Amino acid sequence: MRTLLSGGGEHVVQSERYRIFPARPFRFRSLIMTQDIFAAALQQAVDIARQAPSSHNCQPWSLHYDAAARCGRLAIDRRRALQSLPSLEREMLMSCGIFFEYLSALLNCAGLPLAWRWEHGPTHLLSFAPAAPAAPDRAAHRQLAQLIGERHTARAAYQPTPINEAQRMQLQTLFDGTASSLSIAGDERARRRVAQLTARHAALDFSDRQAWRETYQYIRFNERQPTDDGFHLHHLFGPVSPAFKRFFQVAFHPRLSRLATGLRLPAYMAQGLAQRVAEGPQYLALCLNDESAEHLFATGMRLGRLWLTLQHWGWGLHPISVLVQHAEARRELAATLALSAPPVFFARFGHLQQWGSAAPRRSWQSILTAPPSGECAPPGNDSP
Repeated sequence: MRTLLSGGGEHVVQSERYRIFPARPFRFRSLIMTQDIFAAALQQAVDIARQAPSSHNCQPWSLHYDAAARCGRLAIDRRRALQSLPSLEREMLMSCGIFFEYLSALLNCAGLPLAWRWEHGPTHLLSFAPAAPAAPDRAAHRQLAQLIGERHTARAAYQPTPINEAQRMQLQTLFDGTASSLSIAGDERARRRVAQLTARHAALDFSDRQAWRETYQYIRFNERQPTDDGFHLHHLFGPVSPAFKRFFQVAFHPRLSRLATGLRLPAYMAQGLAQRVAEGPQYLALCLNDESAEHLFATGMRLGRLWLTLQHWGWGLHPISVLVQHAEARRELAATLALSAPPVFFARFGHLQQWGSAAPRRSWQSILTAPPSGECAPPGNDSP
């Protein structure tokens, strides 16, 4: 698949299908049950694309589609967006980019590509409308849907398999012709220095009270209680006992942050993360010289492709967000890896030893809604 990303004009998602591993069974519901084929396909695509990754699994995307006007808008849902740190706006834009990449790719495979225009107005990021239909590729759709459904953030240990040159070039090619650059490191010196950097700065996740208060709100301590966002402790630590859950819930409560700091619990957690980071076996960083909202969104789209490529290989990705969320850590990371610019995304990645687990998800009905009448116009019109 190819998306035209430059220039700020109208974009059309075109062919070059996602066909990156053999077809697997996936139930493709018929689209002829409704008169509006595109609206039905859009609903299906949202139901799959909602599994896209996002910081704290906050899922900050909102989609409005006017079936009568046959146009829609993608926005950041500010009720869900993280905002405790200024840097989190970058992550919200990239998260929405991943979601839109999956959405547009699914529609492309369904033979119903999108025409869209970046706008970044006060209420939305872009507008979109159905482009000229094409022949659907149902096998590619099944493959892509399966791949998106199987992708989970994997924070456990990886196998020591090194990335080979062909794989490295395949990942680099994803960012050709874009404003973002991809850097990959995995030598012993890099692992040692990145681990040291993590040990120095990872406690910031807890010591910044406003940021930790927001993070704590997304921790779900009861797996039996239904929820549509956030994460459970096993997503961070693997299987944990009820006693550990209770200890963490109390000891790391934001109201007890001074006590936790006095007991050096944040430093202990930082050391644990540093030990995991030291295992690597590889790291990747995405950098932008121009961190405009459009470039961050486009970088998120390419990151979405990269994540699915790794998933196809049987590899996982573990974002180390603390090193890009805080200015000093970010500068040190750029210097440590000799990056061309401060990174907007950093992660360890490698061959999976165990698969990640599914996280809670919003329903498609909470994501896809109808806007007020007359709110949107198709891309290409003189709309606000």
